[in-house]
Amino acid sequence: MPKVLVVDDKEENRYVLKNFFMLFGINSGIEIVEASSGDEAVAKAKEVNPDLIIMDVKMETDYAGLDATRAIRASEVISATPIWALTSQAMESHDDEESDREKCMKAGCNEYIPKPFDQVELIQKVSRLLGIEIPKKTKMRMGID
Repeated sequence: MPKVLVVDDKEENRYVLKNFFMLFGINSGIEIVEASSGDEAVAKAKEVNPDLIIMDVKMETDYAGLDATRAIRASEVISATPIWALTSQAMESHDDEESDREKCMKAGCNEYIPKPFDQVELIQKVSRLLGIEIPKKTKMRMGID
């Protein structure tokens, strides 16, 4: 059973993501684990060893998600876990400063997904990563071939 750790300090954002994973169907076997802070994310990741971490970047501090990502990358047990930054921070690089995408990737994120996210793109990425088929009903509803 694949486990996904959803990290966001806002309960409503975690709720949206939990509902997003319902697009795979109630029998998908995906277990959703939640964390509401960077510190909790690191602890939960060590505890449950998820197959995917979806990490909000801006939580209790501007880059708490990136601090948590670095801490996870430093832990031998979970260092290879895919971490996808899902964030509303989407500043392009300017004045010799890195873009938010570059900051996320440098911290150890494998993917950078700006909010609002494209559901079709995200469900296809999750399907490939976790090896879970997208149900026909969901494909039809979302216009996926």
